[in-house]
Amino acid sequence: MERALAQARPTVAKLVLPRQGLGVWPAPQLGRRTASSAAPRGDRVVAAANATALVVGGGFSGLAAAKVLCDSGVDVLLVDQGRMLGGRMCSRIATLPDTNERVSFDYGCQYLTARSPQFTAVLDRLRADNATAVWGAGGSVGTAQLAADGGVDMATYKADDKKELIVGLPHNAAVGRALASLAGPRLTTLSATRVEELTWDGARSNWRCTVRTGEAGRSHSGAEVATVNRLKSASFDMVISAMSAVSTARLLGCSRGAGGGVLAPEAVAAASDIAANCCWSVMVALRRKIDLPFDGALLSKPAPGPDGLPQYGPISWLARDSSKPGRHPVGGGEGEAWVIQGGPSWSNAHRDASPEEAAKLLLAEFSKLAQVPIGPQDVLHLEAFRWNNAYALNPRPPTPPQLSSAPKVPLEGHFMLRPELRFAACGEWCKGPRAGDAYMTGWEAAHALLQL
Repeated sequence: MERALAQARPTVAKLVLPRQGLGVWPAPQLGRRTASSAAPRGDRVVAAANATALVVGGGFSGLAAAKVLCDSGVDVLLVDQGRMLGGRMCSRIATLPDTNERVSFDYGCQYLTARSPQFTAVLDRLRADNATAVWGAGGSVGTAQLAADGGVDMATYKADDKKELIVGLPHNAAVGRALASLAGPRLTTLSATRVEELTWDGARSNWRCTVRTGEAGRSHSGAEVATVNRLKSASFDMVISAMSAVSTARLLGCSRGAGGGVLAPEAVAAASDIAANCCWSVMVALRRKIDLPFDGALLSKPAPGPDGLPQYGPISWLARDSSKPGRHPVGGGEGEAWVIQGGPSWSNAHRDASPEEAAKLLLAEFSKLAQVPIGPQDVLHLEAFRWNNAYALNPRPPTPPQLSSAPKVPLEGHFMLRPELRFAACGEWCKGPRAGDAYMTGWEAAHALLQL
């Protein structure tokens, strides 16, 4: 279930640096890059000397855009409101009170699959760097239908063995940092910082931004303070907004272009039209093992809905997270860690439930589905997280960009572009719900800007 789930809320400010070293984001500058200053080099475009870009959003679309720009010689500052990079490819690390064990839960995107040449190449590189591994190679992950008694009809189980399911090492949250490292030293990243407003300076033909950092529970490092302070007077040649539809509409609706009008009103309208379900994700560590003959399954009702699409019960996805490669044992090896994700209808109906209530309700549904009693004495850890915009239900149709010359790389148009502003908006809402979809929107958006 490679679903791209929504960004978490802003947390404590933290500077995350690529593995290959500190980014070399330059001092504030006011220079303008012209279209004639960029030259092609193979299948990529080389940007003008000292060109700078701001990428807002540190999920897969933002990280893809940042890598394309950095590979082309642009110095990039990537700002993300979440605690760590990777967007919905995220994990929660819990310390069990009784055993002091550290247990991880991949409570967002469950795994990655290769669906495009560009994303395949990235996944191959991450595996070569030992940042990822294959999960469920023996057919232990698949799909099944729900039985009439509320259990799983194992006669309907089908292993998802036609493609590799890629997970992060030692947990999914590590993938974002690994992706950032691929961009090299031209990338500087700033987490737990929310871009409140973008401003286009028509006279100087550059961008500025206003940010708000999270409430810090510790002293900031010198690098963090320096980066935030430099933002107050810095300018950028180009900007890419790479966030969820809701966050995109919020940011662009609060931003101003030349003359004080709303920046990119067509992008605000397009993002505002995107509908999304919410999704409750429950993380539970148990003292004992649950006898289910799979490690992960997408669970649907036997009959499709009137539109021919699958219907789901209270639980749409189950994963024995402790079965993934590189995960720590639970309860000295006697227990298990599970992630339970609520079905769309159930999650929407319980949108206003407290995390504690949602966790208890879905744990009871899990007990019913597994047909095994699970009491308080069995639970080592239990919590729930609500994704408010789990995945786009009606992604924006692709619109090939109107460029002054033929694209040097093929672009399907899974992004929105304002050439005169050197601005692009992208994200999974421009293509589809998978992480690979989000990656390709950022890849396309960055290439489009470089070809202006």
